[in-house]
Amino acid sequence: MYHENGEQVLRENARITKFDTFDEYEIITFLNNNKVDGITLRAPARITPAILDACDGVKAISGAGVGLDNIDVEYATEKGIPILHAPKINTVATAEHAVSLILAVMKNIVKFNKEMEKGNYFYRDEQYTQELKGKKLGLVGFGSISQEVAKIMKNGFGMEVLAYVRRIPEERRETAEKNGVELTMNMNEVFRKCDVISLHIPLNEKTDGIINETYFNMMKPEAVLINTARGGIVNEEDLVIALEKNQFHAAGSDVFRKEPAPPHHPYLNVEKITKTPHIGGISLEAAQQMSVTVAKNLLKAIDGEKLPTMVNREQLP
Repeated sequence: MYHENGEQVLRENARITKFDTFDEYEIITFLNNNKVDGITLRAPARITPAILDACDGVKAISGAGVGLDNIDVEYATEKGIPILHAPKINTVATAEHAVSLILAVMKNIVKFNKEMEKGNYFYRDEQYTQELKGKKLGLVGFGSISQEVAKIMKNGFGMEVLAYVRRIPEERRETAEKNGVELTMNMNEVFRKCDVISLHIPLNEKTDGIINETYFNMMKPEAVLINTARGGIVNEEDLVIALEKNQFHAAGSDVFRKEPAPPHHPYLNVEKITKTPHIGGISLEAAQQMSVTVAKNLLKAIDGEKLPTMVNREQLP
C-alpha cells in the first residue's frame, strides 16, 4: 500500500498475505488454494480476468488509490465482486505536483541543476526561462485535480484558464464561473490557444492514445505539455517526434504507458521531457490518509457494507 498505516489497519483486523511483486500465476495459485475475503493492490499489479476467475469467495477488491485502469471492473461486476477506490484524497498532492512540473519545465530547473553540478555556472548566459503571469493555461478535463490546478495557477500566478470538457452541466458551469475558468467543448481550442497544457482525464477505451500528433501540430512553438493523469492517454512516440521537430517547447510527465518505465522507454533520453516516477499523488499526507481509508473501506465491504467508494455499487445485486 502507499503507507504503512494502512497495512497496520489490515493486520489488526485480518490475516494478511503480501505479494511484493506482481506474478499472475503465483496469485492465481494462491487464490485456488486459500480462502481469500478481500484483495487490495497497487500498480503495477493488475486484477485480470484470469485472477477474477480464481476469486471464488472474494467479497471485495480495492485499488490502493484513485485509479482503476489496472482492474477489470466490468468483469468483476459480472462476477458480483464490489470494486473500491479512494477518490479525491490525493487531489491536492497531484495538483501541486502538476504545478511543480509546470514550473520545472518553464524555468528549466532540471537542466540548470545538471549544469551547476558540472561546475558550468555560465550555462546561464543567453538562456531564458518563461514567465507564467498573463499566459493561458489549458486543462484537458475539469475534475477535482484539474480544478485545484486552476485555482493555484489563476490565483497564485495570474494565468488565464481554459478547460476542455465533454459536457457542460449547470453545476460544472457554476464551478467554472466561481473560479474564473472558461469552458470549451472543443479540445482543439485548448491546444491552439494555450501556453501551458495540463492533462487530467482518465485512461479508458475512448482516451487511449488520444493526445497525439494531431494535437501536437496545433501547439504554439513555446508551449509546454504536462501529464499527471495516465501515461496511456498520450501517444508517447508522437510526443518524442514532435519535440525533436521543435513543434512545441517541452514537456513534463509523471506517468508512462508502461510502469515502471522500461530502460528503453522513449522519454528517458529526451532532455526536453522532465520526468518523475508516478509520485504525483503520494505526498506523505495523502499516502497516510489514502492507505488508511482504503484499508477501512475494504474491511467494511468484506462485511457486506455498500459504500460510496464502490465504483460498481449500482450494478451489483
